[in-house]
Amino acid sequence: MRRAAVALALSLILAVATAEDLGPGFVLQGEGGLVTTIALDPSSSSTLYAATARGLYKTTNAGASWRQIGGDLENHTLLAVAVDPASPSSLFAATNSGGVLRSRDGGEHWVEAGGALAGRHVGAVAADPKGRGGVYAGADGGRFFHSGDGAVTWQERTTPARVAISAITVDPAGDRVLVGTNSEGVLWSDDAGASWHRPSGTLSRGTVWNLTFDRASGALFAGTHDGLFRSDDRGATWTSSSRGLRSLNVLALAADPSAPGSLYAGTAAAIYASKDGGRSWSEIAPDLYVTALAIDPRSPSTLYAATHLGVIKSEDGGARWKPLRLASRGNPVAASGYSRIPASTR
Repeated sequence: MRRAAVALALSLILAVATAEDLGPGFVLQGEGGLVTTIALDPSSSSTLYAATARGLYKTTNAGASWRQIGGDLENHTLLAVAVDPASPSSLFAATNSGGVLRSRDGGEHWVEAGGALAGRHVGAVAADPKGRGGVYAGADGGRFFHSGDGAVTWQERTTPARVAISAITVDPAGDRVLVGTNSEGVLWSDDAGASWHRPSGTLSRGTVWNLTFDRASGALFAGTHDGLFRSDDRGATWTSSSRGLRSLNVLALAADPSAPGSLYAGTAAAIYASKDGGRSWSEIAPDLYVTALAIDPRSPSTLYAATHLGVIKSEDGGARWKPLRLASRGNPVAASGYSRIPASTR
């Protein structure tokens, strides 16, 4: 009965909205099934996690084979997954109605973080890139949470936003935490959320889906419902960086850690690449709704994309792509219907 009600509600929404109107958590599934997020193990480039409506999948051989893990996740929809860089067997997951979940064994088993996060819709989660046990979570109503002990205990911080937090990133070169919101732009804090600031002008308002630092150049990028933006002062000011994007609903970003200015963007319609720090973009994979992107830090020409058709992979910087089959319990989830992806960059 509940499934029928959800299907009816989704059909009504899709009757009045296109993929361009919807965010990464709301999209019509393709033949392979929507993959909501992907996450790479920073200590092992062959280990990757992919979350779908059917559960969480893990590969330890760079996508050649997958298995479904975390049987206790069956009642949860995972919206974001973060891996602790200091302890890669520790994972944190943002869920649609179960707060934050944590795993200490590489995703095999999960427990609810509890506390003030219990039962909440959490749209974003991030681990401290310096590996100091810090975890950050953003929930509905602009609620922001910080843990200093690996998601065991949490402190709630007040933000000026009154809408859902949709993205979180932590400056890898400092302690600044930035959040993206659903309609109230970007906020940043230099004291773990005790106080907050807004940028001047651009991105003081608007829906922000993704925030990504280009570690090689130090620039910060924001993927929004209205295009891509770049900041060279850690989020204080922003400029548009959307030239060449046919779709301005930018849902996913990834930066090559070895090449300053080499970026990839996933939109509601395609995957794009930039070699000049986002000043111009070229389409490299059309006809895809992309929810997440990941780059192998040890082999940056290897890319993964979470799409409405499943997970796809490129080993040559996006020139050619192939689908990856996620072995489900009785239900294979694969990027089928894939002939539309070109063999070379155009």
